[in-house]
Amino acid sequence: MVSQEAITYKQKPVKIIKDQETLKIFHDENLMQVLSYLKKGPSSIQDLVVKFKKHDNEKSDKTIYRYLHKLIEVKLVAKAGKRVTADKNDDIISETIYIRSAKAFITVNPIDDRDCSGGEECPVWEVIRLLVGQFYDKKGDGKSFSELATKLDRDIDNLVIQMFENADEETLDKIVELDWSGINHVMQFAGWMAISTKIDIPKELEKSYNS
Repeated sequence: MVSQEAITYKQKPVKIIKDQETLKIFHDENLMQVLSYLKKGPSSIQDLVVKFKKHDNEKSDKTIYRYLHKLIEVKLVAKAGKRVTADKNDDIISETIYIRSAKAFITVNPIDDRDCSGGEECPVWEVIRLLVGQFYDKKGDGKSFSELATKLDRDIDNLVIQMFENADEETLDKIVELDWSGINHVMQFAGWMAISTKIDIPKELEKSYNS
């Protein structure tokens, strides 16, 4: 059989994901498996049926279609185009093929997910304030520290987004090879390295503890 693919969808290098509904997708093992299979390139529903079966996880074409529909709804997957195949009898078979909307997905947890919003005190920031304060042998106002922590958290997220959006092809290829745990580690470490060049963190901490 001879096949030709017509790809009409332009894949983005990176997609930044912040909204809670889309983040829920990353806790669904089957949907994550579809995204993993699509890493290697566009696939049809039948391609995905075969890939699931190879991993001893048999799925029907209707089930795969349902997975794809859910991923399309949150814009993690798109219709890539068509695959046209001529069989041995010269009969033409046309299939829709699907692709990830981006080579790499970067998940950023909103501050609200950490029970923190605005300048209000929250459990996460309070524990960090106590730990850092004990380390530096300082005591400070919880609200002032919470305001600083919230600002740093947002600034770090914005810097990480900028870095990933401006990454070259070679870097993006390396990113795609990482699992979610690896990507999150990169985000955290790169984010703190970047913020340290923009803000004098010890000085800002001193202000928050002395306010």
